[in-house]
Amino acid sequence: MVSKKNTKTSDEDFDESLLEIGNRLRSYRQKAGYTSYEQFAFDEGIGRALYGKYEKGTEDMRSTSLFKILQISMSPGNSSLRKLKSKNI
Repeated sequence: MVSKKNTKTSDEDFDESLLEIGNRLRSYRQKAGYTSYEQFAFDEGIGRALYGKYEKGTEDMRSTSLFKILQISMSPGNSSLRKLKSKNI
């Protein structure tokens, strides 16, 4: 018999994944030289409050938001990406 104490529900796994994604977003933003998620969100045209929730891992990211963030990070002319490249990150 398997103990239920050590098993996670899919909701718990999902919550942990959201926290990990938020931590990575925060790390990328900080590596790009932004100390404030609000300034980053403003500069990149992302809703400030919603982006803050993404970084905290408290909001399920819509696919459209994920797509926009990925476009920002991969855009050749993106200021955030240039900052990362200039720091050799």
